[in-house]
Amino acid sequence: MNLPPIKWPLAVPLLAAMTLPVISRRMVPPYLAAVVSGVLLALAYPPVSQGAFCFIAFVPVVVTLYRGSYRKAEFFRAGYLFGVTFFLAHLWWIVRLLPASSITMPWLMVPALIVLVAYLSVYPALFFLLLRVIGRSYWSVLWLIGPGAWTLLEWIRSNGELGFPWAAIGYSLAREPVMMQGASVIGVTGLGAFVVLVNMIVSTALLSKEATTKTAWIAVALIMLFLGGLYGKREMNRVDSLLNGEGHTVAVVQPNVDLALKWKPEFTDSTFLLIERLTRQAALSEPGVVVFPETCAPVYLRYDNKYRPRMETLARDTGVSVLIGYLDGRYDGPDGSLNVFNSACLITPQSRFWSYDKMHLLPFGEAIPFAWKFPWLSKINFGQANFTPGPDIEPFESSVGRLGPLICFESIFPEISRGFVRRGADVLVNVTNDGWFGDTPGPFQHNDMAILRAVENRRFLVRSANTGISMFVDPVGRVKSALGLDREGVLVDTIHVVSETTFYTRHGDTPVLVVMAAALIAGGVFADRRRRASRLDAV
Repeated sequence: MNLPPIKWPLAVPLLAAMTLPVISRRMVPPYLAAVVSGVLLALAYPPVSQGAFCFIAFVPVVVTLYRGSYRKAEFFRAGYLFGVTFFLAHLWWIVRLLPASSITMPWLMVPALIVLVAYLSVYPALFFLLLRVIGRSYWSVLWLIGPGAWTLLEWIRSNGELGFPWAAIGYSLAREPVMMQGASVIGVTGLGAFVVLVNMIVSTALLSKEATTKTAWIAVALIMLFLGGLYGKREMNRVDSLLNGEGHTVAVVQPNVDLALKWKPEFTDSTFLLIERLTRQAALSEPGVVVFPETCAPVYLRYDNKYRPRMETLARDTGVSVLIGYLDGRYDGPDGSLNVFNSACLITPQSRFWSYDKMHLLPFGEAIPFAWKFPWLSKINFGQANFTPGPDIEPFESSVGRLGPLICFESIFPEISRGFVRRGADVLVNVTNDGWFGDTPGPFQHNDMAILRAVENRRFLVRSANTGISMFVDPVGRVKSALGLDREGVLVDTIHVVSETTFYTRHGDTPVLVVMAAALIAGGVFADRRRRASRLDAV
């Protein structure tokens, strides 16, 4: 499904063609400009994967709205249409989950997509409304208000029990290693602020009437991109210098098990035979750890009297530790009721069994949000799992370093990876089962978001996915090796332990959020002063 990324030289004429309506002085309808902007932003993500588009995506709609001096309602509606266009182009594949999913009411998928897009589009609509309400008609403060408003709104939609950071704008740079090195300081949230800032500066240049002012703003945008690239290149060289010396060998297994067969009891034994065969194949390379994907072991492995001893014997005979996803069931709920967890464990040659229960569950897929507070919600059943979230744990001890496990959806939440690194993780290990995405852009979008976790924390990230994409990512976000979709295989590579702790790992999103809030307030103050000055001049 993945198309080759458009190269930057080819992107230049495409960018020029799509921004032609705002480069010219001719007015275009704001809703047409909103659609153009939404399409531009979607092109920055898989399957096109051309990050250059993100830096001008907002320009058509912003310039059109400010040139036309539209009212608040038009700003809101244009922003909503921008959101609908972008999120629909980005998430349309949700309706294709049906062939591999266990949803009991498949007709819900189309309404679910409509509701999701309708909800997510509220945030861009509010962003454009804030541009108009706080910035009024003064485009000269766009560079302050724009990054502040977008960053704060995107952070709100990305956090909490209903948090959905998918399609956060910073992820548009996931395939541009040079441009995403700032994530070690400001995280993906700060990268998003940088992207919006460039958009607002370009918009300001196009809105300026004087040639000298226009040229100055364009120069500022180019200088920012140049400095971002220069910093990124130097950071990549610096981190590369830390990766000297002997590394650790790790093996990643991609079993490519058919989801239609995976949970049928009659296929359980053949699944474990596959696990044993691939582990022994991987052991030939003498890795310190062999990593299998999420729920690869389709039993309650911790307490299983048949398959846990087989896994312990496998680790002991091969001399390698095995990290594998499984389901855990424990009678530790209220009144001794059964709690089921989406878990991962590390089984060592010494029969040590480290276990981690997924903390952040997929809303409506693995649990009904707020069911812990309103138990009656858990009785709603449309085919979702009803897992229990687990607690924070210490990283797993292994011969290749301390491992921070991330199960599936957790790889898109920066604070989970950051928490493991703060507790001493040397390597981030993402186990996932993306088979239910099918042949859509979904696996590639999910894969790209995990890359940022390596850069934010300057750690190697190892990813095992049942049907792909499995990969090794180095601390600067380069994919060292990968296995594509729908392939069985073993991927072996070398990782290094980086001991430094990044600014982002230490402080998280707080500094960026404080700066963005201050920028938003400052933009509002400047706009208000200009309004007052204009009134006095009129008198």
